Amino acid sequence: MSDLTLSDLNSGMCRWPFGNPEDKEFHFCGDLCDHSLPYCPTHMVKAQAPSRKSKS
Repeated sequence: MSDLTLSDLNSGMCRWPFGNPEDKEFHFCGDLCDHSLPYCPTHMVKAQAPSRKSKS
């Protein structure tokens, strides 16, 4: 799925955002996911990935 706006999303649809919310092309993933989770399996992995430490 593509080009989904927030109002297009239903329970069980991935809410992973793509792009800048101020841009016309901004949309959400929309793939199927567990109803108790906000993201599909692919985006859950990205959401839980450890952040990179900045080089000092």
